[in-house]
Amino acid sequence: MILSCVTGQEHKRICGFLLGLIVDLLVPGGLDLSCVVKAACALLDLLFLAQFQCHTSDTLSRLEGSLAAFHQNKAVFVDLGIQEDFNIPKLHGLVHYALSIRLFGTTDNYNTEQSERLHINLAKNTYHATNRKDEYSQMTMWLERCKKIQQHNASIDWRQSHWQNIQTQTLIGPLHVHAQSIKIAQKPSSKAVPFTVIFWKYGMPLFQDALGNFIAGVNNPGLRTHALHLCGGNTLLPFRTVRIYHNIKFTAANDAQVSGIIDAVHVWLEQKDKRGRIIPVRFDTVLIWGSGQGESLLHPH
Repeated sequence: MILSCVTGQEHKRICGFLLGLIVDLLVPGGLDLSCVVKAACALLDLLFLAQFQCHTSDTLSRLEGSLAAFHQNKAVFVDLGIQEDFNIPKLHGLVHYALSIRLFGTTDNYNTEQSERLHINLAKNTYHATNRKDEYSQMTMWLERCKKIQQHNASIDWRQSHWQNIQTQTLIGPLHVHAQSIKIAQKPSSKAVPFTVIFWKYGMPLFQDALGNFIAGVNNPGLRTHALHLCGGNTLLPFRTVRIYHNIKFTAANDAQVSGIIDAVHVWLEQKDKRGRIIPVRFDTVLIWGSGQGESLLHPH
């Protein structure tokens, strides 16, 4: 019986009982059976050694020795008329096994089993999913949809595991704001700027009210929000102009030593571009923790 197409699993099963079939085989012509057994045993040893997932210099030496033993006894197949010569590419490829393992690692990294498995998943199963008409476009679409499903499932698994990790995390309390210092220039960007200019040019219509609330808060630290606004509205401001700084830097303070600028805020006044179009005033925003009020405010400078 001749097997025209042998799968990898069938080949492995044949190797498992092949030696038992030939050990008591009757050889015609009075030829020595031991050469047949030695050649088959050496070839089987080589195949099993080549499939090792870990190799040493001893196993590679045994692999080369098995190949040498096969070549010493292979002439018996020519004497029996089974084979005319041994100009077979696969037999020649066995010469390179030991060198390839030394250069590229064990054969399970680059053998044909991986490509055969991909042929089943990417060709055979894909073709069976078509109606056998214009199959190429259908196979391409089927593979694309399978890839999208895999990516979607991976995304769902990641989100579920990420959510479980968030639920199992312990609370570490509120964020701790490290001490910071404000660094400004010795001279202001603008001196004696009237409140009306701040209203129109800087776009801050509530500046005067905010300044009154700030002064009331400094003078009366225990006031709550509603009382603070009432007191701020009744605060008399003996001046109508203030100094303006267009650039303020925040530095990290460590043991009364300022080290490194960690943030900065800027103000850009209203101006005109080359075509005479007005560019409105722009300013950065600073997050401030309200003193004694337990709230955070966005305060422009």
